Amino acid sequence: MDLRYVRYAMAIARAGSLRKAAAALHIAQPTLSEQLRALEKEIGVELFSRSSSGVRLTDAGEAFLARATVAVDAFDRAVAAARCTEKTARLGVADGLADVVARLLSQLQNANLRVAPMGTAEQIVSIVDGTLQAGLGYAPGSLPRGVARMLVHRFPVRALVHRDHPLAAHGAVSLADLAGEPLVMPESDAVAGARRFLEGFVRHRLHPRLGPAAATHDLVIAMVEEGAGYALCVHEGTTVPDTLTFIPIKEEVPSLDVVFLWNRQTDVHELLSAARHLARSG
Repeated sequence: MDLRYVRYAMAIARAGSLRKAAAALHIAQPTLSEQLRALEKEIGVELFSRSSSGVRLTDAGEAFLARATVAVDAFDRAVAAARCTEKTARLGVADGLADVVARLLSQLQNANLRVAPMGTAEQIVSIVDGTLQAGLGYAPGSLPRGVARMLVHRFPVRALVHRDHPLAAHGAVSLADLAGEPLVMPESDAVAGARRFLEGFVRHRLHPRLGPAAATHDLVIAMVEEGAGYALCVHEGTTVPDTLTFIPIKEEVPSLDVVFLWNRQTDVHELLSAARHLARSG
C-alpha cells in the first residue's frame, strides 16, 4: 500500500472536502479523487460518503484512519530515527585515553556522537574509508592524504611503579635504573608504544628488559600493582591505585602525544572546535 494514498485520505478527512484537500496538497482535484478510489479499491470498502456539500468518513473510514494515523506516525518516527543515526558521527578513541575523551566530550553541546574504542592505526584506516569521522589517538609517524591531525595534549613520560618497589624511594630514576626492570606494555599500543619508549633507551645505548604484555592499559596498571614490572605508557592524568606512584625520569624521553584525527572532507566542525579548546587548555 502506498503511504501517499493514506496521507491523502487523512488530508481529505481533515479538510472535509476533496476540493479543499487538493488545494492543501497542491495537486489537482481529479487526481486526488482518482487516488482515493484506488485506495478504497485496495482496501475493499468505501472510506468516505460523498455529497454535494462535501465528504464524510464512513464507519469503515473512521476505523481505518484511526489505526492508519498511528501507523503513519510510527513510520515518520522511524524515518527520523534513521536519518538521525545517519548524521551520528563516530569518534574512535585509543586505549588509555578515557580522561582525554571525557574532557573532549564535555565541550560538546548537541553533537550526535558514538564513541568507538579503536587503536590509532585502525582509526586512520577507518577515517580514510569513511566509516569513522574522527579519532583520538597517539601521534602516528605519518598520515595518508586526506587525514588531518591536531596535537591536543602532550604528556611527559613518567615511570609507574609500585610504592614498595626499591625505585619508588628515588625522587627521579635514570633509564639505566629502569633498563634492568621488566617493562610492562599494552598489546593495544605495542608497535607505536615500543618505538616511542625504546627510542629513549636506544639514545643512551641501553637495552630495556621487556616484561609481560597486557591487553589494555587498565591491565597494565593491574600488572604493575601485582609487581610484574613498571610501565611508561600510563600517563599521569590516569587514575591509578594508591599503591602505585609516578616517578620522573632523569633523561629526556619522547612524550606521549595525543592527537585528534579527522577526515578533511567530513563535516566535524563541533568536534574540531572541541579539540581546539582541548589543545588550548593543555
